[in-house]
Amino acid sequence: MKTIAIILLIALVANAAHAFTPTTCKYRPGRALISSRKRTAIMATEKGAAPKKKRVVKKKKAVKKKTAKKEPKEEEVVAAAAEPKKKEPVETFRKPEFVASIAQKTGMSKADSEAALAAVLETISENVADGKRISMLGFGTFKLTHRAARKGRNPKTGEEIQISASKTPSFSAGKAFKEKCNAD
Repeated sequence: MKTIAIILLIALVANAAHAFTPTTCKYRPGRALISSRKRTAIMATEKGAAPKKKRVVKKKKAVKKKTAKKEPKEEEVVAAAAEPKKKEPVETFRKPEFVASIAQKTGMSKADSEAALAAVLETISENVADGKRISMLGFGTFKLTHRAARKGRNPKTGEEIQISASKTPSFSAGKAFKEKCNAD
């Protein structure tokens, strides 16, 4: 009887020593130096249950199928030619460059051009804010649009919220402006 107890004690000490080897555990301050896998195995044996084994999932190798190349139909060739290949990056035309362009085209100084641009933009924003519609033949129309109140959802909580009605300025391009943009 004593020999069985001694053998079990030696086995327990050997298992505990194995749990403390550096390859199977990580040092975490304030916690025991037993790895999580060993800890669950020890806890399971204490309760009388066998430790759970990890399921090994084998990855399947990707098999590339060989297919004969088909010649594209006429419709596919036309559709491929009509699609734009890549979107080109849009160049930003900032206010100082815009003012310089106005000064060059009108022959005014840059200071005068900037003052004229500021006056035009201020006039447009004041009149649109008052609810007026500004129509410039060949260029487009500035107007104030009304957005009705509606229900929405908070993306974080999913809670339904009420979105109040609002007014927002909008611009619709005129026919000549659209044609100039679509000219090749």
